[in-house]
Amino acid sequence: MNRFFRDIFLLVIAIFMAAQAYAQENSKLLLGVNFDTFFDNTEYTGTSLGESGTLFSARLTPQIGIEWNEKNSLIVGADLFTDFGDDGKFLSKARPQLYYRFATPKVKAYAGIFDRSAMKGYYSELFLSDAARYYENRVQGVLGQYIGERGYVELSVDWCGMYSKEARERFRVLSAGRYDIGRNRLFYAGYALQIFHFAGSEQIIGNVVDNVIIDPYLGTKFNAFFDFDIKLHGIVTMQRDRAAEAEMQTPGGALLQLRLSKWGVYLDEQIYTGKNLMPYYYSAPNEVFANGYGSELYAGSTLFGAIPTWSGDRYSSHSFFDTRIGYQNSFFGNTVRLNTFIAFQCDGEKWGTRQMLQLSVNLFKDISLTKKR
Repeated sequence: MNRFFRDIFLLVIAIFMAAQAYAQENSKLLLGVNFDTFFDNTEYTGTSLGESGTLFSARLTPQIGIEWNEKNSLIVGADLFTDFGDDGKFLSKARPQLYYRFATPKVKAYAGIFDRSAMKGYYSELFLSDAARYYENRVQGVLGQYIGERGYVELSVDWCGMYSKEARERFRVLSAGRYDIGRNRLFYAGYALQIFHFAGSEQIIGNVVDNVIIDPYLGTKFNAFFDFDIKLHGIVTMQRDRAAEAEMQTPGGALLQLRLSKWGVYLDEQIYTGKNLMPYYYSAPNEVFANGYGSELYAGSTLFGAIPTWSGDRYSSHSFFDTRIGYQNSFFGNTVRLNTFIAFQCDGEKWGTRQMLQLSVNLFKDISLTKKR
């Protein structure tokens, strides 16, 4: 509750700032509210796809800000979470957003605490699972983007863990780019990159783990009654538990993604083959963390990291199939967005299922504050 009232106090400050900006040239008051509800149910018992479980919650994000000279904005908001079924709390979690934004048609820059939706790059579920995108929706740091006629490039630094007694120091560098190839832009090439630094805390000394992901891909988009989007990824990772290993582990693999869509209905197919890309998820060479580092180190989907078998071979070959049938569309001038699917997933031997639904509402209004002469 105290955190909630602090967030409301920040909103009051923003309103005061808007009043002070009344006489400035080309100034606007920005008002917005975002609503998201997220349901994700996994049934993985008996497979190596991950743990079974259900996530069901809602997030409300009111925002208020000031825009001046058409390029500059200062925005304050709050993410208010509630987990369904948790009647013991008014709010399950409340976290602030506070950031400066510079925006032109080609260049954008953010600094502060802002929503991850500001990022344009394509990061597969190896980088961020659907649950991580929803629950860890903020970037705490900086973001820069350049958007050209045929593509884009971006770079962000997210300081997601502060060194303390309770928390380990963590920061993530993400970068992505894409370039459309050919006169008709039938083909494209792109990449995604992560450098994740997972360090110690005041109670955990001298234990640093690296998690680097390099993901270049080639793709094609075309229409043949259905809209097709096909990507082929070549993935290389570099990972090391510095407290227990002298050399980097470099598990990698190939990922094929195929999407067919029409009238909002889609079929998504993912096929991965290669090494276990999350070798420290369930176990680690460091005896102090024999049960692994889990989601603290890996924000991606556990599809890419098989649960170790009785042989304890963490780096053995790994593959999975992920077939999703769903519906995705937007309504009412793109203010309401819906994405839902059922997935049939196989770890190479056994099948699991997943059901997901996400409904988002995005309302925005700008009010001129320019004083009439």
